[in-house]
Amino acid sequence: MNTAELKLDLINHITNIKDKVRLKELLQQLKFQADESLYITNENEKTAISEARYQIENGDILANDSVQEEIKEWLKK
Repeated sequence: MNTAELKLDLINHITNIKDKVRLKELLQQLKFQADESLYITNENEKTAISEARYQIENGDILANDSVQEEIKEWLKK
């Protein structure tokens, strides 16, 4: 599939989306992917990243399936 075909396929998929929230999320993701500016992390973000790295190094992680189940339960509330 060449670039033009990929673009048409993408346009067709987007045209079929009726959910406004999903369209906004897609637009946000496309804008994020196109943004080439440098993101500067603040101190809270740096702390969160350090904590996450520490947790990963110590095996304190959850399997993706477990996380997805937690998200489903959280969204039911």
